Amino acid sequence: MTKIIGIIQARMGSSRVPGKAMIDLAGKPLIWHMIDRMSRVKGITELILATTGDPRNKPLIDYCKSQGLKTFQHPIEDDLAGRISGAIGNVDGDIVLKTGGDCPLIDPAVLQKMVDVAVAKGNADFVSNRVQWSYPLGLSADVISRKAIEWCDKNLTKPIDRELFALYIRDHTERFKVIPIINDTDLSHHVWTVDEPEDLIFMRRIFDTLYVDDQVFSMESVLAFLADQIQPSNHDE
Repeated sequence: MTKIIGIIQARMGSSRVPGKAMIDLAGKPLIWHMIDRMSRVKGITELILATTGDPRNKPLIDYCKSQGLKTFQHPIEDDLAGRISGAIGNVDGDIVLKTGGDCPLIDPAVLQKMVDVAVAKGNADFVSNRVQWSYPLGLSADVISRKAIEWCDKNLTKPIDRELFALYIRDHTERFKVIPIINDTDLSHHVWTVDEPEDLIFMRRIFDTLYVDDQVFSMESVLAFLADQIQPSNHDE
């Protein structure tokens, strides 16, 4: 059985939404929902928080440890190649499923599709819905081979390439085997991330309405909720 390492890339030092990984959504921290959703992907044998050495991350680290995650802190804030490579350094597995820490609506079914394609292909370096955008922003994830991550950590020298190493892999198909995951319907106009303070209002509205203990609501459930919100009233004037 292929061993898959799950990585949640998160930190507390966001300038626009400080401490967002620990904000409350339906009575639980945002990071809890990400852990819950990632944990539902079959094949993940280890789930790791990849963060930075910033002291502000301590509550996040302590919480993730309490949830059974391994944690890794990289001293250089924007060196994501080093951060992800370091996080998987002593962990068994050749495939990494990586998500960002501001995406509490990641859908286990979408993640599972990416993982299943990567496992079936066997030699893929990058399987992602960020090759050709068709899913809502916020359902973004990458399945990356260990060898591609380690190559980037060893060979990339420009700070921008190290920060955006996943996109470097995506954009260099002459070196890496890249496979797009494309949705049947183009939903790329939807933005479901927590980047700005107003995003919290949107996200809390969704979780307050749709979240039920021990269950995960899907991308389709969110779409149905949003469609219902914009339906014109049928009441007679």
